[in-house]
Amino acid sequence: MSDSRLHHSMSSSTLLAIATVLGATTLVGFNATADDFAVFKSSDHGRSWIRSDSGMPGQSRINAFGSADGLLFAGTDAGIFISSDEARHWQPAAGAALTSGRILSFAVLGRKAYAGTDARGLLASSDGGRTWAVEAAFPSQKVRCLIAHGNRIHAGTDANGVWVSNGSGQPWSRLSDGLPNNSQIFALAVVRGKLFAGLYSQGLYAMDERQHSWVKTGPVTPLALAGVEDALIAGHNPGGLFSSGDQGASWSKGEATVQSFSPLSALQPDDSGELSPDAPVWELGANDEGLVFAGASAGIYYSEDRGRTWNRARHGLPEKSPGIAFLLKRDFVLAGTLTQQDDAGD
Repeated sequence: MSDSRLHHSMSSSTLLAIATVLGATTLVGFNATADDFAVFKSSDHGRSWIRSDSGMPGQSRINAFGSADGLLFAGTDAGIFISSDEARHWQPAAGAALTSGRILSFAVLGRKAYAGTDARGLLASSDGGRTWAVEAAFPSQKVRCLIAHGNRIHAGTDANGVWVSNGSGQPWSRLSDGLPNNSQIFALAVVRGKLFAGLYSQGLYAMDERQHSWVKTGPVTPLALAGVEDALIAGHNPGGLFSSGDQGASWSKGEATVQSFSPLSALQPDDSGELSPDAPVWELGANDEGLVFAGASAGIYYSEDRGRTWNRARHGLPEKSPGIAFLLKRDFVLAGTLTQQDDAGD
């Protein structure tokens, strides 16, 4: 498997995906045959988009976005890039940001920003994301996902479960009781103060704070998770989108809004509005105003009702541009994308 949330080992006509959500803006990342990656920006909740990636490396996949103190940062296969003008222009960050290879995830706790890498462990920044250094005390080399919760930073790793720290010099402690051995943590999310971990094929786990251990919950097998108000959204690969309003006890299938666009599935090309049960969903992003974005094989989708119904984002986006990373801000959404190219002879 590949890693921008899941590094899919796919054919040239399929896509890869990954992302992380912070704040209220949305950024999306894509991967395709010709590996043509871009960042797009929307100021109207995803209805229309303009390209917004001057200074970014076009041949480097975008895996995650973050923000702190007015600065945006993008995690790519070529390190971390930053923008101080709402994504109009990007430049490389300093320090370990350009020598640590693939960046997979971001989170911010207080005045400290964190970045998870594919093979160099955890990076940290104390100046809002401009300069990064290796967090030498962190015990794992691959950090798939990060989230700040309860005044602590939580890190989901590739084979060592979840680790937690208060970010103030406290040693990292393992938070993996109740998880399967050698757990791969693909996603972390918080809903109404409760922490959830998505383990993909191994299912969904919720943290029992009183027992200080994880409990498996619900029938879902999420590759991606997002918390929006009191709802938990799960993206399957394949399997479509699901939402839960009772902290994972029961789930409802997401539905496509019937308009003049195709449903949320690369496998069902008609405009019936039906969601294919096999729709691959690779990434999710959400804010605290009920807005959710999903990156799927066919493109980018957004929901304004906490994941119950979904619209296809089209205006200004390439026709074949799956979403793989998101960042939602109050005034705009950024999406890193991959533009798919048809194979020769197709």
